[in-house]
Amino acid sequence: MHGRITPLAAAAAAAALLLTGCTTGTTSAGSGGSSGPSTDTIRTALNADPTTFNAAKANAKDDYEVARFLFDTVVRRDADGKFIGGLATDWTSTATDASLTIRKDATCADGTAITPSIVAKSLSYFADPATKNNFGKLVFGPGQPTITADDSAGKVSIKLAQPWSELIGGLTLAQTGIICPAGLADLDGLAKGSVQGAFSGPYTLTKASHGVSYDMTLRQDYKAWPKWSKEPEGTPAKTVRFFPGVNKTTVANQLLTGEMDVSDIAPADTARFESNKDYTITTVPFAGIFLLFNQRPGSPFTDPALRKAVAQLMNQQAFNAAAYANKGITYNSIVAPTVACALQDNSHITKEDTAAAKAVLAGKTFKMVGTTSIGPNGAGSTYVQEALRAAGATVDLNLVDNGTWATMTQTKPETWDMTVQGDANFVGTVAASLTRIAGVPTEKGGRNIGGGENADILADISQAQAATDDTQRCDAYTKAQISALEDNDIYPFVGEPQIVAQRPGFAIQAPSGIVDYGTLRITK
Repeated sequence: MHGRITPLAAAAAAAALLLTGCTTGTTSAGSGGSSGPSTDTIRTALNADPTTFNAAKANAKDDYEVARFLFDTVVRRDADGKFIGGLATDWTSTATDASLTIRKDATCADGTAITPSIVAKSLSYFADPATKNNFGKLVFGPGQPTITADDSAGKVSIKLAQPWSELIGGLTLAQTGIICPAGLADLDGLAKGSVQGAFSGPYTLTKASHGVSYDMTLRQDYKAWPKWSKEPEGTPAKTVRFFPGVNKTTVANQLLTGEMDVSDIAPADTARFESNKDYTITTVPFAGIFLLFNQRPGSPFTDPALRKAVAQLMNQQAFNAAAYANKGITYNSIVAPTVACALQDNSHITKEDTAAAKAVLAGKTFKMVGTTSIGPNGAGSTYVQEALRAAGATVDLNLVDNGTWATMTQTKPETWDMTVQGDANFVGTVAASLTRIAGVPTEKGGRNIGGGENADILADISQAQAATDDTQRCDAYTKAQISALEDNDIYPFVGEPQIVAQRPGFAIQAPSGIVDYGTLRITK
């Protein structure tokens, strides 16, 4: 493969665009004429304070967003399922290795030239089990990759321990952003965002006030912008200011009054903008939302009968109404219907049976942790709690902000028995979501939040990654998805739509159906 994805992956990404709706208002590039942009700042909101500014240890959506500004990846996503160069100008890959040519004009924020050796050291740190990065296995597959550099040839070589055909797609993730030597030399400072020389991306973090705001400042020396097939219209902001923890209804109000420029809004607020021709609304599938059970030793949900009983209380339509004002995307499995090899119908999802569930669950008590970002004030988790209460069970629900939720579910498994999981599948593959319930647990550096062994699913994933054609790959993925559903490792609710409102004079792009905050622009 040479600078592109397989037909299967391309089809999946193209299909994702079918769910991308865009209502375009009067915003246009160059409307400021020769006088230039009317402002040099873009204001946007975060769900919560970032948990870290170390891209390799990013846990939550807010971490991913800020990482995209601060660190460049070797490859980026373009339109129509294609990949384009980031820090790499060219690449070749197979299921077991890859070779990337690194551009010669990229620098760190402290002026250090970004060489293949710097790229290789950063990717090796990302892949190191000691980093406890739960995305490493998604990018490189099982086992440890061997990553080497040849500075004289300008190349980085990656050799995988086992076949993993989705390597290039994984390298687009913001978590793989290249950390410069100054950051790797001061990991504590890197996490705090205080090492200016750590950054390889177009912005540096110049102001951080926890719970108040974060300022990113554009580097004047930055030259490594990706060459998108359709160049984003407008001008990059000199300052991007993030406001954490703002209620989404408040965000919608601020967008309408001009206090916010571009931001995610809640599904219930969409109508406030769709009727206003001056605003642009971009809607894409963002995350699969499902009920996830903790299956580690000591958790009640090692018992498949309990998992089935809880699943028998769930109703996808009722959850959609409670959390997303009926604007969620119907799911038949652990991935969106637009992902290649997704199941085509819901025949393997546990059917609702309240009477059977009550017979099993009455008198039981469970611990649940939920994020306030899934549904208004955590309505998604509240729906689950109330469904179990009506069946005679007690659910001790701990609703927390998104960053705290991600930390608890991924590093403190003793604090919860179940959670409503939001799975942002930026790679767009079945394996990306299946590894949330199979493989190495998150507290040991893997991606498996559920913590169950699920060796059969791991075997199916390995078979899919080693497959020589799309039919073989989908056969293996189909088997794994059916296993996950029939064993009630998860109960799928809906796909969460990401709805981004842009007020006049500001724009953002969603190449291949994934919102890229690095494309934020001022258009007048």
